[in-house]
Amino acid sequence: MKALGTLHLGFLGAGAIAEALIRGLTTTGVARPEQIHVTNRGNRSRLEELQLRYGVNTYALASDALAHVDVILICTKPRDVPTALTTIAPFVPRDVLYVSIAAGVSIATIESSLTTAKGCLDRSRKRIVRAMPNTSSVVLCSATGYALSHACTPEDEAVVRTLLSAVGRAYPLDESLLNAVTGLSGSGPAYVYYLAEAMTQGGIDVGLDPHTATELVVETLFGAAQMLRERVAPPTALRKQVTSPNGTTMAGLAVLDAYSFTDAVRAAIKRATERSAELGDEFTREAQES
Repeated sequence: MKALGTLHLGFLGAGAIAEALIRGLTTTGVARPEQIHVTNRGNRSRLEELQLRYGVNTYALASDALAHVDVILICTKPRDVPTALTTIAPFVPRDVLYVSIAAGVSIATIESSLTTAKGCLDRSRKRIVRAMPNTSSVVLCSATGYALSHACTPEDEAVVRTLLSAVGRAYPLDESLLNAVTGLSGSGPAYVYYLAEAMTQGGIDVGLDPHTATELVVETLFGAAQMLRERVAPPTALRKQVTSPNGTTMAGLAVLDAYSFTDAVRAAIKRATERSAELGDEFTREAQES
């Protein structure tokens, strides 16, 4: 693998996560705009938007975008991955590194799509990384888990960690745990937003105007997250510090306990994890049938 500063990166797909990665890479200087090559399926106006905003190279044809890159970032919708990969397999470089951010699509499915594609003469093991960022990539604060295929090298991991760290923090894991990452941090922002919605409405219910309630909730969540990030204390200890005996917080937590708040959150993460596995099985079957 070449030095990171000389790598050319190809984006297959130009959605929100692709843009977040492009923004992070160019803002932090990890990659220059001229090193980035972007293509998508049939949305030329979106490509023009990214070209104007970041100065990256954009292409209507995937063959033009990806034929000479070192890393391909698979940013299509999960259901479109097998078809997209069988399309590009015949013309991509033999030694390219694939980085997929498609939720639920396994490394095995990606490799199968690449090596069994019609017109593809290269059946060798592929260097593939499967990553699960979250939508906080947009503000460069993603929590991303990633797993490497057996063909990947230590140099590949260094490249991937640097790429993913451009939009937040990245954590290496066994692939068997990526569905759990999807259920926890991949879907996690939605749980926090749901909590923020409820807290805001609760503030309005007790007399605050919507603007003030929203501002108080945002700063409360930000401050609590910062306390956790700085490891001031574990979550349980921090909760106990706020909870005086027979005080207001204890009264509020008692209501959450009555509604099984903890059980509900744990069940949500478990169900989201299960759904990620189910989607992966569906994509695998579709890839085998196609």
